[in-house]
Order: sequence, then C-alpha cells, then structure tokens
Amino acid sequence: MGTSSSSSGPRGGVSFDPPWLSSVASELGSPLEQIAGEPSQQEQNPQQTEPAAQPVEMAPPRRFGNARRHLGEYASSGDRGSLKKALGSYSRKGMGGASNVANRMRTSTSAGAGLFNFLQGVRDSVDTKVRDWVNHLTSKNLSAYEVADEIIDQVISTGGSLEEESCRDSMAQAMSDLLTIEPDVDLLNMHNDSIWTVMELFMANEAFNRLNLDIGQLFESERYSPREAVSRMNDMRDYLKSEISAQIQELRTNTSNPTKAEMNTLLQSAIKIAFEVFEEEA
Repeated sequence: MGTSSSSSGPRGGVSFDPPWLSSVASELGSPLEQIAGEPSQQEQNPQQTEPAAQPVEMAPPRRFGNARRHLGEYASSGDRGSLKKALGSYSRKGMGGASNVANRMRTSTSAGAGLFNFLQGVRDSVDTKVRDWVNHLTSKNLSAYEVADEIIDQVISTGGSLEEESCRDSMAQAMSDLLTIEPDVDLLNMHNDSIWTVMELFMANEAFNRLNLDIGQLFESERYSPREAVSRMNDMRDYLKSEISAQIQELRTNTSNPTKAEMNTLLQSAIKIAFEVFEEEA
C-alpha cells in the first residue's frame, strides 16, 4: 500500500507548505466527542481555531536534486548509505530542515494523535453513546479488518484531500501490520503497548508516503523492474520505521498517558528528531 508518486513532486520557488495544509490539519476533530455528541474544544473555544500567522518560507530552486540523485543510487544498488544521504538531503535542502519536515507532516501527527485518543477512548470510556457505538459494532460480528475500517472512518473523514487519503491508507496499513504481529488483538480493547505499536507503524507509513510523493517518482521508472522497485520501497519503509519507532519509544518514556494534544506534540518531536538524525548521515 502507499500513496501514488505519479506527480513530479513539489517545485522550488514556492512555499514549503501548501496554503491549504493548515485547514486540513485543523479539520481533524475529536471522533470520541463526535460520537458522544459533545462540542469539540475548537467549538468551545472558537478563538483558538485560527493559528497565528507564520512567516512564509520559500523553497530554493532544485530543492530535491541531490536527494533524488542519492535515491537513484539507492534504487540501483540497494546501498543504505545512499538512502541515508537521500533522506538527509531531502530534509536539509529539500525541506529547509527537520523542523519543516515535521511541520509539513502536521496533518499526519494530528491524525495519529486522534487515532491514539480514539483507541484508548473506546476501550476506557464510560460515556453511554460511546459504549453503544462499541456494542453496536461488536454485535455486527465484523472481521478485524472491517472493524479497522470502521475505526478509520471515525478518525478520518472522507474529505478527499491528498493528506486525508494518505492518512487513511497509512492507518489501514498500520492496522493490517498489527494484525499480522498480533493476530488475536481486539481493536476495540487494545493494550497500550499495541496502541503505541500502531502509532509507530502509522507514522512510518506517513513518512514513507510523504517521501514517495516528493521524491519517489523514480521508483516508477522503467529502469527498475517491479520486483526491484517494490523491494527497495519496502526496505526504505523498514528503515524509516526503525528510526521513527526508536524516537517514539524514547519520547514515550517521559509521557506515560498523553492527551491528544500531548500526543500530537510527541509525534511532531519524533519526526523532527528522526530527520535530524538523517541530516547527520547526509
């Protein structure tokens, strides 16, 4: 699974962030509150809905040139050193630094925080409407994969933006991978360790999708057989997962039971630190 990289990727001379990104991230609400019929925090505090204006940073010309060159070397040889250089160059020059990468992925981290909050909530909530939703789902005798789809439908709307479609895809892949790791897991009554595993899988998938959209077009080149392309892409995803998971696990030790907002901050930090590590390898 993965978001298509058929576009040519973002150009230089434009803002690092597309102008519509903040609105997509802000539209990701609190699904538990929606099920319970409670107003969201934004509805209760409408003055907080508009973030403070930030200076617009413009991307340099040929921003991804070196990253694409190193990624091409990796695609041809499978050398992890070339992959690390590609990721480091992508972060430093292509995105203007690891902080910008994390900021660009704020829809991903917001969605991940929403999923974390939702999975804990359906397990722990005593709200009647939430319990009714869980009981109704249980009564339908759905497969685990169908339950996963129902959860994703609650967390991510079907708005159709590229960011939302990517998040839905990454969540589905993360849930599928978890079911491979833990075949007997109950997605409506998950232990915290399983929920954290979903976070690691989801964020790795999102980082992979982001990179694939921005610089991964070469994997569709006729220079590489479908088998070679899939092998390299899977290896790239595995490497991203190992690095991002390590950061999430480290940050988790200081945040035992994060709120949705705290989880969003934690995921932002994990992405930023991971790409700072990649920059050191470039």
